[in-house]
Amino acid sequence: MKVTKILFICSMLMSFNLLFGQWSSDPAVNFAVSDLTGSQVIPKIGTNIAGDSYIGWFSQETGNYDVRLQRFDSQGYEMWAHNGILISDHTSMSWLTDWDMIVDAENHAILTFQDIRNAGNNNIYAYRISPDGDFIWGEDGIELSNSAAFDVSPKVTVTGEGNLVIAWSSDGNVIIMHKISPEGNLLWGDNGITLSCENDYTWPQLIPVGTDDVIMKFFEDSGTFPMTTRYVYAQRFDADGNAVWDEDAIISEAGGISVWTQLFPMIPDRNEGFFIAWHDDRDFNNLASIFIQHVDADGNTLFTYNGVEVSTMPNRNHFYPHVAYPLYSEDVFVYWNEMDGSQNLRGIYGQKLNMAGERLWSDYGMAFIELSDTDVFPIRARGTDSDVVVFYEEFQTVLDSHVKAMLIDSDGAYVWDSEHITLCSVSSQKLHPDVNRLNLDQWIVVWEDTRDDEGDIYAQNIQLDGNLGPGSLPGFITGTVTLNGGTGSVIDVEVSANYVIVNPLDDGTYTMVITPGTYDVIASLDGYDPVTVTGVNVEEDQTTEGVDFTLNSTISNDNEITPSTFKLLGNYPNPFNPETTIYFTTTENIGLRSTSPGQAQNTKLSIYNIKGEKVRELPIVTPSPSHNLSVTWDGTNDNGKPVTSGIYFYKLESGNKSSVKKCLLLK
Repeated sequence: MKVTKILFICSMLMSFNLLFGQWSSDPAVNFAVSDLTGSQVIPKIGTNIAGDSYIGWFSQETGNYDVRLQRFDSQGYEMWAHNGILISDHTSMSWLTDWDMIVDAENHAILTFQDIRNAGNNNIYAYRISPDGDFIWGEDGIELSNSAAFDVSPKVTVTGEGNLVIAWSSDGNVIIMHKISPEGNLLWGDNGITLSCENDYTWPQLIPVGTDDVIMKFFEDSGTFPMTTRYVYAQRFDADGNAVWDEDAIISEAGGISVWTQLFPMIPDRNEGFFIAWHDDRDFNNLASIFIQHVDADGNTLFTYNGVEVSTMPNRNHFYPHVAYPLYSEDVFVYWNEMDGSQNLRGIYGQKLNMAGERLWSDYGMAFIELSDTDVFPIRARGTDSDVVVFYEEFQTVLDSHVKAMLIDSDGAYVWDSEHITLCSVSSQKLHPDVNRLNLDQWIVVWEDTRDDEGDIYAQNIQLDGNLGPGSLPGFITGTVTLNGGTGSVIDVEVSANYVIVNPLDDGTYTMVITPGTYDVIASLDGYDPVTVTGVNVEEDQTTEGVDFTLNSTISNDNEITPSTFKLLGNYPNPFNPETTIYFTTTENIGLRSTSPGQAQNTKLSIYNIKGEKVRELPIVTPSPSHNLSVTWDGTNDNGKPVTSGIYFYKLESGNKSSVKKCLLLK
């Protein structure tokens, strides 16, 4: 008898009934991240590739603005005690400015903020917190500045090497940057790097590029506050903090940017460049317009000087843009607040632009919520593989709102049948919302909320299909297959419900996502064509105990298990950084080249960039008798130099057969 045993091993170390909470499926309930007394404000969220999320915020429970942090699994269960752990109770100012938090590749949360613990001086501090709640950089974090200067609103990013770069405005006229290793070493000296000019440098923002570089957007301000003339530039800095581009990239020198417009939507273009959007009144007609610019890896601006205007509709205001670049799209999308000239009527519009900067949804854009006296306000736009989700507030009163979302495809059509999904139907004041990026087919929105008192922190997830509440459980799969007296490994499994592909890990286990239920399982076995087993029932307790089923009991004659002669199985991890392993099988042309010992004669595996240019041919060693192969690509070209972030195609050729799959390198 041919038997497959697949074990679904729960990744949680604690029983669910010991954990607090779970994502709500009721928009009238939502999840209370923090319900302490006093104001809970300015939440931030970061999610790692495995689905764990950290939410940080300021808590005024003690009268001081303390910093707190909570960690969740993908289902919304709290990993620490309710209301999280205390990160810092050092004295803060009585009013707050912006701060920042990210999650690094080792699933540690990095928090950076300012307080006045140092003799009343407003200085910058950084903390690195492990998944167990350990303070990796000490209980007081790392002090990044120590002076009487007014240091404010730090921003942080993590490079491909795992180092942290933090930048902030100091005294409103210079920018200071620090680089920190994961161990907490200051890599750019005790005082970091100071950037200055004749005018004022302010409001830095960062994105990682290359192996250990960053790109920073910043303002150059001149004139007298608040009638400041604000220009926007960017510069790339290498691993040592040196400027890479000979000249700063000019985002906009058109003026008309208010001093109250400080942080711009800025997203990578997957090729070590970025897109950035903003609104300004450069012609001083009291009507705001929105512009977008594309800057490449060499600092060249690819759109029109001072940016492409996304809508030319006259006598309208265009405010608060949000940008999305879907994973496999060659177009970029902008969504914004559309208003009449007097700002009494409001809606949400969108525009699609190609890589030449041409407007594709007419010169006026496309209306997704037409102007009305119902106030709406966009929160974020996030890309999927090909679509864009737009989160927004819909106001019931001047202050009280609901939270909603709409998923829109590349043609501007609604994806969800209901078009607009309500995430929060409680009418309350909501401030400082934040949204993570799509992970395990869900987004999480977090905000401060006055439904019960002067402010708590609430969160709500929404799945890719538009449903609220818990989705698939993260876990692992292992297994062996007995075939005609021999044993092979399960190398790929597809479950028809809750569509999931399982990929091998270095330790021989397989990552997957699955919920209890009845499934049709498609198993790809080492060296054999895929086979299907129908009606596999997974009970709640079997997610840890495992599932036994017999392969040959449901296999039709035309789906008999036979050796596969050619199959490109896929790569793992995907997306990847810095390397990925490509899995395939072939029994053709196994002879050795006399000029290249150890390589298959006519079987080759090549890497191509999105332009169709070959960047690497990977060596294939002699197959094992079962002809099961894997090749690791380290993200370099044939000259050994690292390639840029972006989409790549790998092509397997063997005899007269070929197969192509796609992967994504993220740095």
